[in-house]
Amino acid sequence: MNAATTTSPRPRLSGKLLLLAAALTAAVGFLIWTGTQGATVYYHTVGEVRAMDSEAYYRLIRVNGIVADGSIQTSGDGNVISFDLQDDSGRLPVEYRGTPPDLFGYSAEDRYQEVIVEGQLEPSGAFRARSLIVKHGPEFEPREIPAQ
Repeated sequence: MNAATTTSPRPRLSGKLLLLAAALTAAVGFLIWTGTQGATVYYHTVGEVRAMDSEAYYRLIRVNGIVADGSIQTSGDGNVISFDLQDDSGRLPVEYRGTPPDLFGYSAEDRYQEVIVEGQLEPSGAFRARSLIVKHGPEFEPREIPAQ
């Protein structure tokens, strides 16, 4: 018996099948990439927004900072809240329309909580926030509800 005749030939993959596998791999890779891009959250500091100058106008951006002590002002109807966002590089005036989060304006150890505002910087220098997120550490835990 000849050894070459006893082994079965390996099946060859057709070009169409390889092309389909490559397209499927590319599609899955693209979906994973776009899914993770949307999940990334990046925010700027007050100094970065000031350095952007006119490039920041009317762009949707997020800014991180601390509410400046004594800067919170509420309109007569309570629908507009103005405050200064600050970090080591300076201050940024912010105007927020809507109901603020419960922890907004809370200060611990004479220091306000860190916040992230999302909105647009206007040429006047005011930041018009459409959302306001209060950052907090593990010291804010839900209170325990007694069993009934």
